[in-house]
Amino acid sequence: MTDHSHEGIGYYTVEQFDRLRNAVNNARALVPWLRVAGYIRSGEVDVKVTSSQDGHIGLPPTWLAAEEITRLLQELNQWPELEDAVNDEYGAWVAWEFTRETEIARAKWPHADRPHRVRHMRCQACNALTLRYHPPRFDGDRVIVRCSDKACRAIMDEDMFTFAAHLIESENRDRETNKKRLGATQRSDIGGRPVEGDNLPMGA
Repeated sequence: MTDHSHEGIGYYTVEQFDRLRNAVNNARALVPWLRVAGYIRSGEVDVKVTSSQDGHIGLPPTWLAAEEITRLLQELNQWPELEDAVNDEYGAWVAWEFTRETEIARAKWPHADRPHRVRHMRCQACNALTLRYHPPRFDGDRVIVRCSDKACRAIMDEDMFTFAAHLIESENRDRETNKKRLGATQRSDIGGRPVEGDNLPMGA
């Protein structure tokens, strides 16, 4: 392991390395929150924003941020320790991108520490719009989405919620594709439709 700075670790200063370490620790709770955040209403602030960026239809920007942070973290895990990553030129770049994305996401969408109502997603058991987000209760705990209907009380963990969100995206993508096909068909029909008077002889 080579130290490229007399006052830091690898390519990083001590301050930059501390930011990286904090980002890794924060990501454990941040990523599950970001996956849910776009589907909840917090007080009067509606954080649900439909996005079609990067080919995703119906997934909110919070979800896309979670995907990017997860991707970068998985890439960062190629190195056994954070110190190893920041001593590698490419690893230092990945670590910097990960830190930046995590800090931006935390600033834009602060982690909620209390339950919130989930919207735009139905309970998989009773098909009602009665889901509520419950944050982790302690370090290492998982996000839980539970149906608030007393007759149901079904629970969705992170994996189930992820599956449901991807299903919604797939349905939205199919809907958009069908709309485009229908529009193209209608334009084709109009373009090929004979106009009154087309068959009249010249000079008529």
